[in-house]
Amino acid sequence: MTPTDLPINQKQSELYRRLAAGDHADGPRGTIAFCVSTDDLDEGKGDVYVALGLAKYLQRLGWGVRLWPASSWCDPMPRVDVAIAMVESFVPGLVDEHTSVVAWVRNWTERWMELPYLDVFDGVWASSTASAEALRARTGGDVPVVPIAVDLELFAPADEAPETRFAAMTTVNFWGADREIMDAIDGLPETRSVMWFGANGEHLRLPQHAEHGGILDFFALPSAYAASSVVLDDVIPPAKRYGNHNSRLFESIAAGALPVTNARDGLDELGLDEVPVYSDSATLDAALGAAAGPEGTELAAKLGAVVRERHSYERRAEALDPLLIGLRDAAARGTGRPSALLAWAAGLQANLMRAESERDAFLADARAVGTERNALQAELGAVRGESALLRARLEAVTSARSYPYYRAAQRAYGLLLRVGRRLLGR
Repeated sequence: MTPTDLPINQKQSELYRRLAAGDHADGPRGTIAFCVSTDDLDEGKGDVYVALGLAKYLQRLGWGVRLWPASSWCDPMPRVDVAIAMVESFVPGLVDEHTSVVAWVRNWTERWMELPYLDVFDGVWASSTASAEALRARTGGDVPVVPIAVDLELFAPADEAPETRFAAMTTVNFWGADREIMDAIDGLPETRSVMWFGANGEHLRLPQHAEHGGILDFFALPSAYAASSVVLDDVIPPAKRYGNHNSRLFESIAAGALPVTNARDGLDELGLDEVPVYSDSATLDAALGAAAGPEGTELAAKLGAVVRERHSYERRAEALDPLLIGLRDAAARGTGRPSALLAWAAGLQANLMRAESERDAFLADARAVGTERNALQAELGAVRGESALLRARLEAVTSARSYPYYRAAQRAYGLLLRVGRRLLGR
């Protein structure tokens, strides 16, 4: 199975790309800018998909929406009513004083709390109660809980039974650091087949019962999830500590699959406390076994009803609309934010991010070279093995010279040579 075998939702892909291009940047309610790591949807960055999922439904409420990618952060931001920072690396130093800036803490809570300029933000949202409590203690202000959600027009059960079915699959990316799911899958019985899609799969060492299918287009994810009975999730440790669940949880459920996650904290407040949880190979194997039966199908349907009722981006947009109106009205009066020091920090951060991006590209090339080197070493080892075998055979033949029959054959051969020379000499 390759990514090209899974159909892409072209209609939603085109809609998201128009949003990313700024085709809906103006609206009667005002304009919201999402500060994201990139505006290139093909880079596979989660923050931009979350931003566009919410932006799509805010636009329907009358808001203009646009992206403000990291490549532009060294420039002054055009005048907008509200800017929502989707990543902790955004510094609000080049934002107009008539723009309210919100920090949406979806993960990396501790990094956000360490920011010396966190108090400069006009609002802070958190995706879990634990994060909200920690941020309230840090800022002394109100921190609404705003979990991420799912676009139900994109992620939904398949209308027809998929031609290909996966017993279990995951879409976890590999960025160089080991993930909990790696050891869990590695220790599964060989009868538990797993399909793995995601970035940098060539650097993973997978057991024979796991297959890597390459990078999957975001708009093919609904097809992949709908074709899988179980979707394996892996929440990174910084998010796991605060119960910050990611898009994979909501999207897989909305598509009709049953997720199995490694993070229990935070599920109850989402109404998803029945989601199976694993901590090692044994618990993952047990969860997969339970999910394969009728009870797994019933649970997937039950969780799907919760997600469709409570966790759509349409619901999030409706809930956030009054908060955004309040931020817009406050920004109109001026925030008094601009300062030379913060502007300098914004430029410095933009340059730092550019350097980090170049570093990551270099490391990716280095990993590719390392992979090629390992392959060559394996080939060299095979050649050395064949060479040793040939050497052993040669030594066996050479040692046979001590046998009487070999000596006799050698004398006979010498005699034939002498006779031949005499005949030729005539």
